[in-house]
Order: sequence, then C-alpha cells, then structure tokens
Amino acid sequence: MMAMARDTWSDLSVQISRRRWRCVPDPQLCLSQNGAAFIGGLMPHAEIWPGAEFLSILDAATPYERDIDRLARSFGGHHRLDEVREALRIWSRLRDEVGQGGARLYWVRDALRESCLPVGLDESVVPHWEMLAQTLDERVSEAEESSGPIVAAMRDTVALAAALPGAVVLSHRDSSDKSEPPHLCRHLEAWRIPCRHLDYSNDLVTFERNQLLQLLVETGLAGFVWSGLRLAVVHLVAPAWPPPPYGHALIYSGDDGDFLIEEEPRPLRGPWEDARAFWYDLGCGDLS
Repeated sequence: MMAMARDTWSDLSVQISRRRWRCVPDPQLCLSQNGAAFIGGLMPHAEIWPGAEFLSILDAATPYERDIDRLARSFGGHHRLDEVREALRIWSRLRDEVGQGGARLYWVRDALRESCLPVGLDESVVPHWEMLAQTLDERVSEAEESSGPIVAAMRDTVALAAALPGAVVLSHRDSSDKSEPPHLCRHLEAWRIPCRHLDYSNDLVTFERNQLLQLLVETGLAGFVWSGLRLAVVHLVAPAWPPPPYGHALIYSGDDGDFLIEEEPRPLRGPWEDARAFWYDLGCGDLS
C-alpha cells in the first residue's frame, strides 16, 4: 500500500515562484567598473532598468571613451578614468546581449517603439515617465548643478523609479560612513525632494534588506559586496502621483456636487509635490 502511495505522488512537482526585483541602477553605480559587472551578474535574476539618458551615454560611448574625463569629473573625482572607460565597455556588451542567457534589461525612451518593456507591463509607463521627467526637469534647472550628462541621467533615474510600480533604485555610495547619503540623494535634496536615512532598527528595512542579501547570495554576487562595492537602496514616494482623473481639480459645494463654488479652481498639484525618498545601506559592515 505504501509503495502505491509513493507511485501516486512520484509525478507531482511543486514550483514556488516569487516576484522578481525591479531595479533602477543609478548612473554612478552603472559607471563604476565593479558596479557594471555587478549589474551584469544581477541581470538574469532581476529586472534591470537603466534610464533613458544613461542609454544616450551608451549611444555616444565611442566619443566618451576618447574624452572620458567629461564623464568622470561629473562625479567629483570619485571614479577613476580607466574605471569609467571599462564600465562603458561592459555596458555596451550587456546591451548587445539583451535576450541572451535570460538577461532582463528593459528601458523606456521617448516613444513606445523605442522602449523595451516586459510582457504584461502597462504601456502607459512610457508617457508617465516622460511627464515625470519633464516636470522634474523644472526643479533640476533651479539647482546649482543643473546640466551635464550625469545630471540628466540622474533625473531620468528618479523619474523612472517613480513611474515603475514596485521599483527600487540601486545606488552607489562613496563613503564608508553608513550615515553619509549616496550621491543620488544629494541631487534629490537639491531638487527639493527630502531624502531620509533609515537604519536597521526599522522592521521593514530589515525584512527587505535580508531579501536582497539573500538574492546576492543565491546569485553568487555577495563577493562584490565583500570586495568593497558599497551599495544603497533608495525608495521614491510621490503621493501626488498618479494625477487625479480628468475634471477632479474642480471644487464643488455640498455633498451632491451639483454646483461649483464661486471661486477660482484649485490648481492641479504637481507630481513631485510632497515627494519623499528613503534610503538604507545594503552593505555587510566592516569585514576587515
């Protein structure tokens, strides 16, 4: 009888799947040699979404390689010239290999036909991203550092992270000081988007961080962290986004809403009103 039961269950298999991480790497991480190699290793296991302006940097990779200092100096000297040059070569290869070996590299650009979206993702993410990037550009223009390819790439990273459901930003950290924010967060503050540091005492940080660290172990990428790659996770929260349905900006009187109050309609809130960012360190501490 027991032998028959074993035969009954021999053809039964159970497969448990979990949501893949949706990661937007910031330009500083992308243009570090270890960061580019790390993202390449992560690509078969998570959705990777480089910003549109970073793709434009890749489109001009050959001219940038001849004048690599144009990119390197945008980071304040934190990246060596040979490091940036090698990162560009790694990214060019990664983009050429899209669709091979299970790589999941996606992007949005100015038109849907120029974008690469995963199956099932709402195509409205393309115009949503474009609107978010354009409105954020108004804030960028007011900042002290308001131009250059890296600033534009940072802007697209932030807009893309806000437009994509469930996305996190993987960011590069310059300092070993765990309270020192990533370069991206310094831009966010300049664009009037407050960026708050979260420590490991926060239960949600602990839970999410452990999941990400487990992913690094399962994919064989933990060695990058042990060898000194300093990573941070940034979350963008834009409560004014998405915009209300058409016509909801009007002010009505009474419960039934039959009449308009005799006053000027309130203006629609911008998508970056009350936006906030939160970040935490993904490192494993000092192993020396």
